[in-house]
Amino acid sequence: MTPRPKGTPQGGPLSPLLSNILLNELDQELMSRGLCFVRYADDCSIFLRSLRSARRVKRSITKFIEGRLCLKVNEEKTGIRRPVRFELLGYGFVPTYRKERRASTIYVYHRRVFDD
Repeated sequence: MTPRPKGTPQGGPLSPLLSNILLNELDQELMSRGLCFVRYADDCSIFLRSLRSARRVKRSITKFIEGRLCLKVNEEKTGIRRPVRFELLGYGFVPTYRKERRASTIYVYHRRVFDD
């Protein structure tokens, strides 16, 4: 074993558990703001209606995470995307459209379905 200057090994068995404990405060903050979100360990998606509000929330949540929680946000992996087709935790989300309702249902597939 070698000493680590900081953090836990990525992909280690403790990583998701520690993330859930540490980021519980983030969950509370997002809920207090009334935001729709999904988070598991350090993967998080926040769903907003407009690009303007997405930019505002991204700035304020990044400030919260870095200031209050003293964590570093990876800018390469952080971004604003349209929820047309995206992946979260290895599952893909694709909206399906009906003539009478736009994006009324979402089809979810596992990434492995398309990798084979």
